[in-house]
Amino acid sequence: MDRYSSQELYKNIGKKGQEKLSESGVCIIGAGALGGICCELLARAGIGRIRIIDRDFIEITNLQRQILFEEKDIGKAKAITAAKKLKKINSKIRIETQTDDLTYQNIDALIGNPDLILACTDNMESRFLINDYSLKNKIPWIYGAVIGEKGSIFVIDINGPCFRSIFNGPDIETCDTSGILNTASSLIGSMMANEAIKHLLGKKSEKKLIYINLWTNNFEKYKVKKRKMCESCNRKFQYLTGEKQTKIVKICGNGVFQFKTTHNFLQLKEKLEKTDNIKAFKELFHFKNLTIFHDGRILIKAESEKSARSDYSKYIGN
Repeated sequence: MDRYSSQELYKNIGKKGQEKLSESGVCIIGAGALGGICCELLARAGIGRIRIIDRDFIEITNLQRQILFEEKDIGKAKAITAAKKLKKINSKIRIETQTDDLTYQNIDALIGNPDLILACTDNMESRFLINDYSLKNKIPWIYGAVIGEKGSIFVIDINGPCFRSIFNGPDIETCDTSGILNTASSLIGSMMANEAIKHLLGKKSEKKLIYINLWTNNFEKYKVKKRKMCESCNRKFQYLTGEKQTKIVKICGNGVFQFKTTHNFLQLKEKLEKTDNIKAFKELFHFKNLTIFHDGRILIKAESEKSARSDYSKYIGN
């Protein structure tokens, strides 16, 4: 029997639908917990072209939830390792990888012009950037997020309310500071892949913002509207132009990068001291390779700007 025979028997897909999937292309940004689920399910479903963008490498703490990786992969690049695993699952589809940090300067080259974007990143600034790119280039995208036992998903139709209409501020929580339930990321990733398949088939996709608490089994949907003063909906693409990019300055000669943040100093201190030891003083505190000042400055000791941005996203959030 054909590889996709069970899928073709399903009334909402059929042979014509399967052909449509094989001619479709998606860009998946982030190959971790959500991205790994999306990558694998869409590869198995026969999506013809999958482009994976991820700047990070595999750590032992990823193995609890990131299903494409195993112990022997620790230290390897996520995007490239994911692609190798997917090729073993489905050698007939086209898989491309990008290991660069997604910025307003390279987003055109990295994403290109897929039929759909799946944002599986845990970085708020990247989501706002993807949102601007999506609206400008008329490419729909799917947002998904998981923290702890809670997850959310929203399909951004280019004619409906955009991501920035709903979320318009920094997010202080990250999975590295608040933890994550692996069943929650698996569920949200599966739902994202499901919405992707529906969209690529031209079927009606979910219009409401979905919130799930997997620990309590609560499932809620919210109807959302465009925010009248939303900059992105009004085609003011501040993230795409770089106007709203997190400002970073390299401190000459000593491998230290300086960020400016609007996060609350005491909230950051309280959050980070739950995960590891900090050394606190009146105007600043030290955490791992970070020094956080009361005035919003953050110094990160790192080998490169890319690594510093990664640590900022991991511990501070965006």
